[in-house]
Amino acid sequence: MDTNLMLHTPKVSVLMPVFNGEAYLREAITSILRQTFSDFELLILNDGSTDTSAEIVSSFTDGRIRYMASTGNCGLVQTLNRGLDLARGTYIARMDCDDISLPRRLEYQVSFLDAHPEVGVCGTWYREVRGTISTIMRCAEDHSSILCGTLFNPVVGHPTVMLRKAMLDSYQLRYDPAFPHAEDYKLWSECLKYYKFANISTVLMSYRIHSMQVTQLKLYAQMESSGRVRFALLREMGLDPSDEEFEVHQFISALGRPYSNTFSQLPMEEQLRKIDSWLCKLKGANAATAAYPEPAFSRILVERWIGVVFLHFILKGKLEAAFVKQSEIMGMVPSGKEIAARFTLKRLGYLFNDVLDNFRIHR
Repeated sequence: MDTNLMLHTPKVSVLMPVFNGEAYLREAITSILRQTFSDFELLILNDGSTDTSAEIVSSFTDGRIRYMASTGNCGLVQTLNRGLDLARGTYIARMDCDDISLPRRLEYQVSFLDAHPEVGVCGTWYREVRGTISTIMRCAEDHSSILCGTLFNPVVGHPTVMLRKAMLDSYQLRYDPAFPHAEDYKLWSECLKYYKFANISTVLMSYRIHSMQVTQLKLYAQMESSGRVRFALLREMGLDPSDEEFEVHQFISALGRPYSNTFSQLPMEEQLRKIDSWLCKLKGANAATAAYPEPAFSRILVERWIGVVFLHFILKGKLEAAFVKQSEIMGMVPSGKEIAARFTLKRLGYLFNDVLDNFRIHR
């Protein structure tokens, strides 16, 4: 490797952990090397792979690649933290070994962070690819929406983010091994205390969904770790939820996925009453503590209500849409009906566009 390149401090460190990633690794590396923004180092950390990942990396001769291999498998969190320590760039871009960064990803994110020094974490919209079907994930763009939404879920796609190295180092922020499979969610909940977040409303990443991902293999473990992040956030806004209330919060956060057998087995009307009641309690707690900005917080509550009702009940043919109008949370938010209408129309428009997009791709 060129000694001058080693002495050069890059603007961006692209952090790519690898463990048995031979299936998609070459395509992932190539997508970084072909970026329009070229002042970066690609820090590839091989976490004890037993496949041909090492051979694939060694087949590239680009001097911007820094490759390091562990003798054994340390796990994702330790590997990521090692990468954060080793990164030399002003910014750190996350990259998984099974995804594809579109050519202008780094260019867009560097330009945004340069122009917005108050933002510490910048994500992007991304295309979720599942076999031959793709869906555009349109994450909230503004800080207030991201902050409020984090009470339920991380509102930035982990593989899309670019972070400020100085933020991580100044506040000693790292991934926490006590939150396996939700280490990113825990980190974002800490970063939000010090810096603003943003998402660029342009698709700059293709995120591959396949059977070997953590989200597919470790769903319940991920929900448990994520739940501990959510519980801490609820405590910070003055709430001490009962076991039943927290089950409801987990259910709302998962948008109806069957996380809790106990709650899922309740009659539909009782589930809806409990969901509505909990959202109202969140609204009241925030009115008392001002933990989250308004009107963004109320908007998120209404959108969660519409989302969980639509996905879990209406799509399954279990509920008339008129029930939405009877909820207490809708009555507590003066503009609730307008928020619900805009949110529903927007989501239906996104669904229609995704169907057209897939038709154009596969016709």
